[in-house]
Amino acid sequence: MGEAAAWMGGKLVHAKVIDKINSKIEKGALTTVHGLIVHQTGGATAESALQSYETGQNGAHFLIDKSGGIFQTARIDQKCWHVGNIRSRCQEMKSCTAEELKVIDALLFKKGESYVARIKALSRHEAAKAYPDRYPTNDDSLGIEIVGSFDAKGKTYDTVNKAQNDALRWLLDALEAKLSLDEDDIYKHGAIGYKQPSEGASAQWKTP
Repeated sequence: MGEAAAWMGGKLVHAKVIDKINSKIEKGALTTVHGLIVHQTGGATAESALQSYETGQNGAHFLIDKSGGIFQTARIDQKCWHVGNIRSRCQEMKSCTAEELKVIDALLFKKGESYVARIKALSRHEAAKAYPDRYPTNDDSLGIEIVGSFDAKGKTYDTVNKAQNDALRWLLDALEAKLSLDEDDIYKHGAIGYKQPSEGASAQWKTP
């Protein structure tokens, strides 16, 4: 990793990291981190993502540019809204008990409820579980955005390039060391949420 990463007040202090912390997307104290969530922005530039954070709505803790540059956009001891609704982990892993599967199916297929209402209800049900029986939520995870456009017609994101993957690998190493996490605690947003399955699909962090 070269020069060791240092931490100060929730900030990652290193020559690789540019401080772009925006308090508008910080949503209160984050006391426990169980997972790291890899996202893609859906926009073509880092500037477009940084500008979107000015609304004070959704945001993530780090942003990786196409050049491999890393911006820290929120402190790691602050929550951000980056996960949204989560899927049922035991359902995805095909490990639910028969009783739990009945509960999940009742929530997902409840008559008279809209699709949005049903997945929100399931997400609330999942969030009440202890990690790692569920996927991480806004309340116990950090978000890492990778700049990449979204093709609405093809429903695909830009392929994460080598510079971005190298930066992602370095950043994850620093966060794992700081937070006592491992590769089992890293997730692609498209795999755990209800956004596009392709989000983060081409991100690579495991050493070849």
